[in-house]
Amino acid sequence: MKVRFLIVLILLFLGCKENIPLDPSNNKNLIVIEGFLSNEAGPYTIKVSTSSNLDDPKVYPVSECQVAISDNQGLEEILSETEPGVYKSSKDGIKGIIGNKYKLSVTTKNNVKYESNYHELIEPIGIKLIYADTTSIEVLNDPERLKGYEFFVNTELAPSLETYLLWNITESYEYTVDYKLYAVFDGITHVVNQDTNLNFDDTYRCWETERINKIFTAEMASLTYPEISNKKLHFVGTDSKKLMIKYSILVNQFTIDEDTYCFWKAIEDQISADNFLYTSQPSNIVSNIKNIDNPEDIVLGYFTVASISQKRLFVDNQFSSFNYEKCFTITDPLIIYSMLRPIPRYFVINDDGDIGEVKLSCFDCTNNGGELTKPDFWINK
Repeated sequence: MKVRFLIVLILLFLGCKENIPLDPSNNKNLIVIEGFLSNEAGPYTIKVSTSSNLDDPKVYPVSECQVAISDNQGLEEILSETEPGVYKSSKDGIKGIIGNKYKLSVTTKNNVKYESNYHELIEPIGIKLIYADTTSIEVLNDPERLKGYEFFVNTELAPSLETYLLWNITESYEYTVDYKLYAVFDGITHVVNQDTNLNFDDTYRCWETERINKIFTAEMASLTYPEISNKKLHFVGTDSKKLMIKYSILVNQFTIDEDTYCFWKAIEDQISADNFLYTSQPSNIVSNIKNIDNPEDIVLGYFTVASISQKRLFVDNQFSSFNYEKCFTITDPLIIYSMLRPIPRYFVINDDGDIGEVKLSCFDCTNNGGELTKPDFWINK
């Protein structure tokens, strides 16, 4: 699995060693360079863009750059631009080797040169265990505590206390929609599988995979023993369908150097799940990438060099009730058959045995972003 960090925009970022305040009114056309290299085979992806004003948060790809990744052994690869602002190494090109150091170089078509520091690719620390506990948490403006699973990670023994780690998580889950389609109205009512060939049985069950918009960091310098236990990661609650059947997390554990840890630790400290760096605009930033002719030039983004360990965990539904909002059905005939409303309209048999109109996402799980094909890694036990 290829893992990438896409640092598009960063909110209130404070670096470990310096702090550069940005004036929101002047925060235009700042260069954003972001990339990731690991001990896994490429291709590696580098993105080059410019940021926009804080009042209109957008990024604009920068094309026609010369982008190169090089190591301290003299090996260098020039990346190819595969789409505007996106540069990739070749499949059989440069590959991260434990113990080597790597840097990123970018030269724009206007001959502005940017370069990262060298970062060593450190031997990965393995994941000993991922586990989940059932628990409940307080929810804002809700007297009831939200039940769910809390996930934790234990690492294997590190060679020294000078070890720095970063985690991200990808979640996958199986779910079903609230109803199966009964009929369609397009001026005439067609009952599914009777007077029409429509069959939505295949869209009742889906699987969805998505990145969790959080990051987690840890360092071992403050420990007495170079091993992390019971590191709290992610909570998933019964306020959605994620836990209704089976849920899985893939934990990516990255072993990084101290400077890279400082960068991601600062982000972790400054952001929340509601304003994650993918959707936030920068206020303060420190990057390992500099304009080599003008070190005072502000550069956003980071070139992350990290070794990877991965482990997956599955959990089954252990909860008797869920509190997500179920699909609403319209049962008033005057509304259902109003000629002023658009068609087609979709009908189901609701929990009371009545016919009700629903929106497409109530009976078609792909309309919620899911996939009909079960992932290759999925287990049914």
